[in-house]
Amino acid sequence: MNQFRLTVTQALITINVVVYIVGLFVRQPAIFCISDPVIAGNGPATPVLEIIGAYSWYTCFIEGELWRLITYQFLHANFTHLLFNMWALYFFGPVIEYALGPKRYLAFYLLCGVAGALFSSALGSLGLYGTGSAVPPAILSLYLDYIGVGGILLWQLIPLIGASAAIYGVMTATAILYPRVNISLLFPPVTLSLRAFALIIIGVAAATVLLGWTNAGGEAGHLGGILMGALLVWLFRRFGRLNA
Repeated sequence: MNQFRLTVTQALITINVVVYIVGLFVRQPAIFCISDPVIAGNGPATPVLEIIGAYSWYTCFIEGELWRLITYQFLHANFTHLLFNMWALYFFGPVIEYALGPKRYLAFYLLCGVAGALFSSALGSLGLYGTGSAVPPAILSLYLDYIGVGGILLWQLIPLIGASAAIYGVMTATAILYPRVNISLLFPPVTLSLRAFALIIIGVAAATVLLGWTNAGGEAGHLGGILMGALLVWLFRRFGRLNA
C-alpha cells in the first residue's frame, strides 16, 4: 500500500498557506511595516513570523540574520498576494519539478528566491529605487539599535517578503523549456505563448524598476529570480540534468 506523499510543489504551497494563516492570529506591533518605518509599539499589528523572517539587507547582512534569505520566501503581505503566487506555483511548479526531479527542483526554487533578494538589494545600492538620501534622523532615531551606525540608506532597511522571485524563476524556466506552449490568461482574457508571456513579465519588471513605479524593489526581486531561473535551467540542460 502506497503512503500518501506530497510533491515538492504541494509541500511549498502548503507551507505558504499555513504560514499565512498563522500570521493572521499571531501578531504584534512592529518596528517595520511593509511600506514604511513606524514607531515601535505604535505600528500596525504585523505577523510575528514576518517580523522575524522578512528580508532586508540590514537585518540579513549587518545583523547577521542570514536565515531571512529563505524565510522571506514563505511570507505574504495579504491574501491576494498569496493567492496569485500559489496559483502560479500550482500551474508552473509541477512542470519544473518533473523536469529537474524533486531535490534539484527544491534547490532551484530556493536559489531563485535568494537571488531575488540579493538582486533587489543590488539594484537598490545602485540607486535604481528607494535610495534617496540617508534615512532622516527623525526616523532613524526611532531605531535605538541603529543609533551610532552611520551611512544607513533607505534601501538597506526596506523589508521584502513573498515567493514571487522563486516563482518567477520557475515560470522563466518553463518558458525556456516549452516556449511555444500556449497559455490562456483570465485577466486580460488572452491566449499567448509562454515565450511571449515571459517577455511581458520581464518587460514589466524592468520598466517598473527603471521608471521608479510602485513596488520597484519587489520587481527588482522578480528580475533576480528570472535571471537565476534562466541561468540554472541553462546549466541543467547543458549538463544533461533535465528529464524534459
